[in-house]
Amino acid sequence: MASLARLGAAALVVALSFAPLHASFASGFLDAVEDMPLMDGLAETGDGGIVFDKPTGRIVRSVAEGDVPPSAVRAFYAETLPQLGWTRAEEAELIGDLLLFRREGERLELQIVPVSQTHTEVRFSIEPE
Repeated sequence: MASLARLGAAALVVALSFAPLHASFASGFLDAVEDMPLMDGLAETGDGGIVFDKPTGRIVRSVAEGDVPPSAVRAFYAETLPQLGWTRAEEAELIGDLLLFRREGERLELQIVPVSQTHTEVRFSIEPE
C-alpha cells in the first residue's frame, strides 16, 4: 500500500509540473471573447464594449481595469496569448504600451494604459486583417 501511495503522489507531482502556470492568474474571460483570458485583478468596465460580426470577420472592443501594475499585465498577456494560438507581432509595436498579436486572419491590439503604478486599464481590440 505504501508504494501505491508513493506512486500516486509522484503522479500528482508530475501532473502539476505540466499544468500551465498562467492558469492561476486568470480570473475568467472577456464577455465578448470566450477564449480571451481576463487577468486576475482585472474586471471589465463596460466602457467601449462592442461586438460586431461581419462577413469578413468580427470586430470586438472591450475595456478592463484593476489594481495590477502595468508590467504584470504586459507579462501576463505576452506569456499567455501565444499558448492560445496568438502570434506576437513585436515589429509592429510602435509604442511601449501596446501589444500586437495575430491569429487566423485576426489582429489583436492590447493597449496597456497605466493609471498609476499599481492601477492599469487594458483596451482590447480585435478586427480582421
